[in-house]
Order: sequence, then C-alpha cells, then structure tokens
Amino acid sequence: MSNIFKLKLTALGHPNPENFNCEDEKEYRSVVLWLEDQKIRHYKIEEREGLRNIDNDAWKEAYNNYQKDLVSPASEGSPNEQLNWLLSYAVRLEYADNVEKYKNAKVEQPKQAAPNVVSSNPLDNLDFTSPAFKAGVERVSTLAGVGPHPDPKFRLSALTKILKTNPHPDPPKTDMNLIQQPADVLKLLFVQDLRDLQTKINEALVAVQTVTADPRTDTKLGRVGR
Repeated sequence: MSNIFKLKLTALGHPNPENFNCEDEKEYRSVVLWLEDQKIRHYKIEEREGLRNIDNDAWKEAYNNYQKDLVSPASEGSPNEQLNWLLSYAVRLEYADNVEKYKNAKVEQPKQAAPNVVSSNPLDNLDFTSPAFKAGVERVSTLAGVGPHPDPKFRLSALTKILKTNPHPDPPKTDMNLIQQPADVLKLLFVQDLRDLQTKINEALVAVQTVTADPRTDTKLGRVGR
C-alpha cells in the first residue's frame, strides 16, 4: 500500500512523497498533520493542537477524534486504511477546489512498442554496397552480357529480366568468363524480388503480432474479446 500512498502524496504536492514510510509512527503522524494543515482544513487552526503534538502520547486520542469528526468510514480500521481514506478524501477536496484546472487533464497513454521482428533470411542482411556484392553482380552480368552501369542494383534488375525470359543465356566463349561456380548465379537470381517479398512478409508478421498482443484476443477461440 506504500506505493498508493506515494502516488496520492505526489498528486497532493507533498514535499517528500518518495521517502515516506507509513510504518514509521512519527512520519505517519506528520503526514496526518500535513493533510489537515494544507489540504483538509477541517479544524480551525487553534483546534489542531492535539494533532500538532506528534511526540505526545495523547496524539492517538486526538487522531481518533479527528477520524470521527470527519465521519471517516475507516475510523475502526487499521492505521493504513485510515490514512488511505484521509489521502483519498484530500484528493477529492483538491479536485473540488480546482475543477477548471483538472477537468481537461488528459492521461498520457504509453506508446506501444512495435514488435521486433528478427529475420533469419540472409537476404535481409545483404549489403548492396559491399565490394563483394558489386563483384558478384559484375561477374554474373558479364556472363549474361549485361552492359556496365555505376549502380549494381540497376544491372541486377536488368539481369533478372534477361533470366526470366532466357533462364540459360549463352555466355561469351572466353576462358575468362567461363562459369566456375553455378551457385553464384543462384545466389543472385531474383535477389531483389526475394527481398521485396521478405519485406512484405515481415510487415504481415508485425501486423499479426500487433493483433495477437491485444489482451482481449483469445487465439484459442479464434476471436477477439469475449
């Protein structure tokens, strides 16, 4: 319950809500006096003397009378229940005194973090600007007869169009351009199309995870809500 006390004391503007210890008798009594002096003000100033004597054994009797004078429903409860009611009562009074200030207050909703989709597809980690990628595109483009271009992705796009219409282009008959590793062609074949497809799959996964993350969703029943 101490966290509830801290929240309410913070809302009321208490000077040290974080360090309040409800189990400490002197701190408890000091908070009761602070509530009466600053927020509740049920007694006249001269009538608060009993509550001011926080080191006096008669304080408990003064506090019991205070609870009864306020017609507290927690007057017969535990000290924490009594203090919780006093804090709630003080909050209600604070709101009533500042209706215009608080009526338009908005609670800031915490932003929901988007699901972090970790892809195992090696195409997502492909660096299109790396020397290895450019060299691979250069090699395959030479084999397929695709002309030079400063952007390797542009040459790769042209290469995919050629391979779609002619999957087995005849390479130039030179020793330098003989295909040493047919796997090189397979690795780069349609790489851009596959990357676009994977991106769409990732977006779909994010959308599905967002829906299933809703606490109202019952995936076993196959419906949202009750």
